[in-house]
Amino acid sequence: MSALAWITFALCAVAVALHYYAVGDSRFLLFAIPGLVLLLVIPLTLNWMSRKTYQQASSEYDRKARRHAISAIGPGMSGDAVRISGTVKKVSFKWLMRPHFQIEDETARIRVIMFTTPSEEIRTEDHVEVLGMVMKNVFTKKKPLISAVNIKKIT
Repeated sequence: MSALAWITFALCAVAVALHYYAVGDSRFLLFAIPGLVLLLVIPLTLNWMSRKTYQQASSEYDRKARRHAISAIGPGMSGDAVRISGTVKKVSFKWLMRPHFQIEDETARIRVIMFTTPSEEIRTEDHVEVLGMVMKNVFTKKKPLISAVNIKKIT
């Protein structure tokens, strides 16, 4: 679960406890406790579903993807399935469970975005292989990015 989901759960749990302490009505707990449970179950279920979908997409992309050097990936390749390998130079948005990675090989650097958590912990300076689709970058039209369906460490 993301940090935001945990913070939301904690705030709601504190609010429930304070309300029960102030009012003392146990009937309130009949609705509040299942609500708190749902605050945990829904994000966990959505994350599980997302990972399952990405695993299925990974097998489909695996057949279509061709290996490329990062410098060879350009805006004209939008929609193409690619496979790259390189070193992770930066990791961000991990706390949202939507990690962004800066991957660098000998030729260039590119941003890789995942819309779910990877199956293994990826840190800076890890050597990784990325499988995904080239997309247009909304912020810089000259530099595309990769929407990854799979990222794994290589040795």
